[in-house]
Amino acid sequence: MDKEREACEALLHVIDECSKGFEPASGPYQVQIQLLRNIQLATIDGHGIRVEELEQLLAATATTERENLLVAWLTWLNELLVSKKLELLGDIHRLVEYLLLRVEQLRPAELTFLVTLLKVIPGTELRHYWPRVAILKQPMSVETSWLLMLCQDVIFMELDLESDVDTLPLADQLADNLLQPQFEGRWLQSQAEEVPIQLTQTFQLLVKIISLRPDYAEEHASRLMGFILANLQYGSEQRLLPWRVQPAQQSHVHVQGDDEPGSSNNNSKNNQGGRRTKARKMRSLTKQKASQQVDNQVETALTSPRDRLLLQGNLDYGCRTGDSEGFTPSETELAHPEQRQIHHLQAKVRVAALQLLSALAKQLPRRQLYGYWHAIFPSDTERRDNLLAMGQLDGNPRCRAMALQVAAQLLYGSKMYLNQASAKGPSNYTPFAVSLASAVMCAYRNLSTILQREYVPPVLTQCLKCLAVLVQATPFEQLEMGFVYEFVPYVKKLAKHNDTPVAVSALLVMEMLVATPKLTQEMACAVGLATTRPLPTEQPYESELKEFCDSDEEEEIEASEEDRLGEQMKTLEQPVPVPPIPRNSWLLRQVLRYLETSSTTPPLRLECLQVIMAMATHFALLQLHLIRLSRVIASCLQDPSQDVRLYAARCLDTLGYQMARYCQDQQSSEQEQHLAFWLRLLPFIYAAYMNEASASLKCSLCDALANMGSNSFDRLPRPQRNGLLAFLSGCSSDDAEEHLVRSAALRALAVYVLHPSLRSDLVFIENAAESTLRLTDNTQLAVRIKAAWALGNISDALLVASVQTERISDDLLGRLIVAATKACSDHDKVRANAVRSLGNLLQLLPPQAEREGALIKLLDCVRNAGSAKVKWNACYALGNLVKNRALFTTPSSCVQMSNLLFPTLSQLIVQHGNFKVRINATAVLLQVEQRSDFGSHYTEVWRSLLAATERSNALDSYEEYNHRDALQQQLCLAMAHLLNMARSDDLPACRSALVDHLDVVTSTWRRVAYRIIAEQAAPLFTCSSLLTKRMHSNPLTSLSGEQRSALDYISDALRLES
Repeated sequence: MDKEREACEALLHVIDECSKGFEPASGPYQVQIQLLRNIQLATIDGHGIRVEELEQLLAATATTERENLLVAWLTWLNELLVSKKLELLGDIHRLVEYLLLRVEQLRPAELTFLVTLLKVIPGTELRHYWPRVAILKQPMSVETSWLLMLCQDVIFMELDLESDVDTLPLADQLADNLLQPQFEGRWLQSQAEEVPIQLTQTFQLLVKIISLRPDYAEEHASRLMGFILANLQYGSEQRLLPWRVQPAQQSHVHVQGDDEPGSSNNNSKNNQGGRRTKARKMRSLTKQKASQQVDNQVETALTSPRDRLLLQGNLDYGCRTGDSEGFTPSETELAHPEQRQIHHLQAKVRVAALQLLSALAKQLPRRQLYGYWHAIFPSDTERRDNLLAMGQLDGNPRCRAMALQVAAQLLYGSKMYLNQASAKGPSNYTPFAVSLASAVMCAYRNLSTILQREYVPPVLTQCLKCLAVLVQATPFEQLEMGFVYEFVPYVKKLAKHNDTPVAVSALLVMEMLVATPKLTQEMACAVGLATTRPLPTEQPYESELKEFCDSDEEEEIEASEEDRLGEQMKTLEQPVPVPPIPRNSWLLRQVLRYLETSSTTPPLRLECLQVIMAMATHFALLQLHLIRLSRVIASCLQDPSQDVRLYAARCLDTLGYQMARYCQDQQSSEQEQHLAFWLRLLPFIYAAYMNEASASLKCSLCDALANMGSNSFDRLPRPQRNGLLAFLSGCSSDDAEEHLVRSAALRALAVYVLHPSLRSDLVFIENAAESTLRLTDNTQLAVRIKAAWALGNISDALLVASVQTERISDDLLGRLIVAATKACSDHDKVRANAVRSLGNLLQLLPPQAEREGALIKLLDCVRNAGSAKVKWNACYALGNLVKNRALFTTPSSCVQMSNLLFPTLSQLIVQHGNFKVRINATAVLLQVEQRSDFGSHYTEVWRSLLAATERSNALDSYEEYNHRDALQQQLCLAMAHLLNMARSDDLPACRSALVDHLDVVTSTWRRVAYRIIAEQAAPLFTCSSLLTKRMHSNPLTSLSGEQRSALDYISDALRLES
């Protein structure tokens, strides 16, 4: 209201000044006064004004050479349109066309009015202006350039670049027009107040362009990177002219997409349900509130919501600038508000540059992005045009937080790249690996300096998160010792910070450090863990090591808390002595202290549980503190927060798994401690399950029980064991329970069937099988996967039970085979276990039973399955099946088996691209015991082995190189196995096939025989002599000349000198 009134009064004043010297009633400005009054009435009555009148007004005013009059009119009309007091009647496009015809001569007031008009027009009607506006070059005036970019931005946001292909080159041309004046230095020395505003708008428009045009970002990455780096210090010193940043050629590295490294291992242990230790990825600690304001440009820089929450937990500190609560302005800014405004605008430029860097990092492929690593993360700590220097030295806390946030985004997923770093190299030149190691060390020094000097909690939080990402990606064993000692003391202090996000982020750093697969000596000393290598007698960092030990005051606090907890536990249970925690194990002490304090916030509790999960991989550290661990887990299972209860169950799951692994080779006293741990927690597990409505928590509790381990389970008192089995059986059979929970309970039962105390209990196995059959046809894939895995374990147990006790009923066995056969047509993750169970179940059938349909289904999985794991398991099942002599007892069954099996295996051995599949297929042949089992397919199998040997040297994929030697060894052993069963009439065909592959087979045969250990190589060394001896020692047959020639040829080709 005030702006509109002031603009109107200014317009009247200008008209009065211009009308001097004219008659009051007939002057040329009397028309404008009348139009002004008409517009005022239109704003009051709401009738509006016609566009033609405004067009005539602007044309008449422009010819009077009274620039101030035109500016006054446009200013007032603009305020009326912005406040929505004035409605334009007629075709607004006429007014826009009038302004666009002379857009290159337009003054700032006219461009401001054009921007307002464009915002009034519906978005779908703006697109036809795009070709005319996009090609406009930037004017010389800073203010005019800024207003022109506003016009281009309004129209660009309404475009549909994916459907309108013609607009794509125009977007690229617009980006070029934005960058060109900056690289020319057109406004480099300008002191205009609009310069930071114009720069901010340039960055924001470029962000929008490259977000929709990744090809442009890839092509012009060097210019964009130079433009960004030149403005990271905007306002702090003299402006820099943008430059092209040349990518480093040495940074080309094989990067498997943008995924976090740590490929999954397909070789899983059946008795643990496929459980394996995995490197934990970065994950969120708290849920983001729906009302949280998130900056759109930075938010799109990460794809995973969990990663985005972790790396951008405080986006409010980066997407908006200026001072706010928690950020106290300096005395100079309080005394000079205009100086504060200047700093505010300068900070907006730096934030916009960071947003462009974030968007650019999202669009660039990893391989190309790593080419600019030397500019983003230099190895020189004196350089200031980089992210970490900005996070350390920038005067605006929001800019510092934003810089560290973007640095964390760039570091995320860089483990494959940083694995090239190495501190060791030749002295006559600096290789790329050493330069990369220097950059990593420089990053750690910068982050350590920030942790030492920073006091603003949001910046500390972002710095710690950035450090956590860097720790996860660092190859510690390839770098020099000492830098861990630099940042861990600061992290230790911040882990006790009063601000919860800071303390959580500090513990996150330690979690990532402890979870590192290969702990170095300094890493172990920093957290009080046991090292795999003996520590030297002289420590080079004694002063630093003292900082990792708790002080005397902390020891006294720990002792008082132990006394308090001991008094509380006396009333609850029989007192048990609790061993003290070593002084250097400050991390475990701090985590348990947080969990044992009732005032600890839920986010902090969650992270403490995550730290314990990471420390569980070093279970020897936790072994002596199982009593306290059981207390804190029991307490967390009763926590009011659902998230805390869920993470407590997951923590128990991880502890149980590591405890079972650790317990296998330990003394009975330690096994008794593990048993006491579970006996103490079982009532709390039952209570948490009964009181919980969340399916995820119930599943985690069942998974935790599944990881109890055979030692602890078999030592359970009979009442507790029967109660546990009854609890899980009830959970798996409860029709009112969610199917995911039932499948989790079934998985636990399937783990138990292989425990020594239950594997011969046929009644329990049959009950578990019945529960499995109820879930094999479930509509949820996750349920069917667990049911198929359970079926595989049950089939393993049935094989053991069939030897020791009576067989299961034929009806149940038939239903299990039907379920396994049907599962072989399901998803690959279901088939992988279905084929395993089907191979086991077919062995249990009596010799006269019909098994052709199931066998055909098993072979179909070998031939047609898409997943290599399905074929591995199918070949493994066939190998077990071939051991059953009942399949070859009658001539008809032998012919049936050989006609189905061997053609499929012969094709698989030669043609499949996965070497591990070919190894498992070849292993099936080694299980065939008699020559008659091959039937008429003996020669076909021999030819396939020779062809596969020659093809083994042709690597279709570099990833198969590691399996080539194992494949060649298996092929040679299979050839020796077939020759040991050969008849005299087989020799001519074997020779004929060997002639075509003689050189490759003989060289491979010799290389394998002299490479493998003597016990395995024995069949290769004795094959030739045994074949000759067997053929000549048979009195019933005499060799023909062709057969004798073939025998000599084969023996000479495969003869080895011992």
